[in-house]
Amino acid sequence: MSSLTRPGQGSRGRPAGWVGSLIALLAISSAACGQGGLSSSEVYSPPPTLALVALVDPSSGRLAAELHQLQDVIRTTATPGEAVVVMILQPSYGQTYVVRSGDSLSKIASGHNISLAALEGANPQLGPLSGRNWKLIHPNEQVIIPDGAAQGALLLVSRAPAGPSPPNLIRLPREPSNPTDFQRAQYNRTVASDNATNAARIAAWRGEADRSLQPWQQQVVEELGKKAVAPLPGARTPNQQIMAASLVAGLTTLSGLQGRRLLLLLGGGESGPGMLAPRSFADVNLVIANLADSKAAAAWTSAGTNAGAASVSALDPALTKLQLAQVVNHQAPGQ
Repeated sequence: MSSLTRPGQGSRGRPAGWVGSLIALLAISSAACGQGGLSSSEVYSPPPTLALVALVDPSSGRLAAELHQLQDVIRTTATPGEAVVVMILQPSYGQTYVVRSGDSLSKIASGHNISLAALEGANPQLGPLSGRNWKLIHPNEQVIIPDGAAQGALLLVSRAPAGPSPPNLIRLPREPSNPTDFQRAQYNRTVASDNATNAARIAAWRGEADRSLQPWQQQVVEELGKKAVAPLPGARTPNQQIMAASLVAGLTTLSGLQGRRLLLLLGGGESGPGMLAPRSFADVNLVIANLADSKAAAAWTSAGTNAGAASVSALDPALTKLQLAQVVNHQAPGQ
């Protein structure tokens, strides 16, 4: 069994000790900044929103199982504003176009003899999925120009609600210099009290956020269930050519999404990664699931690391069953 990422998790897939880590950071920032001119409170900054692109194998006997695995991931936890895109592994998604100054999606669509609706459908990252207006694109952004093979490639595109506003936290006091025993004891009591208050406020916010996201989670789970019972006729078994085209499409979609970007390959990984361009996975967390071949797992780990991935997790079938939701929802240090 092969895995680079085996995080310890708390309930609902969140890392154990995440509240304690936040409080420690608050204490450090307060000590560094001092109290002069600072408010006695600050707004909690939640972990980054998850931007998840999942690639699934449409060949016979695999699609349903992989979509059920994704259902379990979605059920386990969600982040406010989370973006989820599910794409099937395809021989071709068309070409990738780099936006120039003065471009618009309508101009690009007209120049490539496709409808605006088809172009928008192939690039959900440029619209409401990322909180954007279709009419606003920027130079150097990448746009997928779909071809006929890409029809129906997107199985699901969804964004979670924003959730409740983050709570205000007590800014921890600065430790007094050269304190007396009484001052040190008083400071420690204040910090302990403030930490407890902050932890309670964060926990209450998280509970409210979870409740607000439950209808969205249920909707996504139901949509995936419907896709799982709808076979895709003529689907090909993935090879390296199909994998290469699908990875480019997945990364292009992720490039327009904000937050913690994660590319989840649920099937087809046995074909191997092929040649990944340098820095092509920069700031992307790569998870390859259901890998029965240890050599393929090693190849993905090496290729993803060399391509600049923020993290690489290669999971065999047993680890996929036990740890997939935890790995996807793991908040790596510094992210």
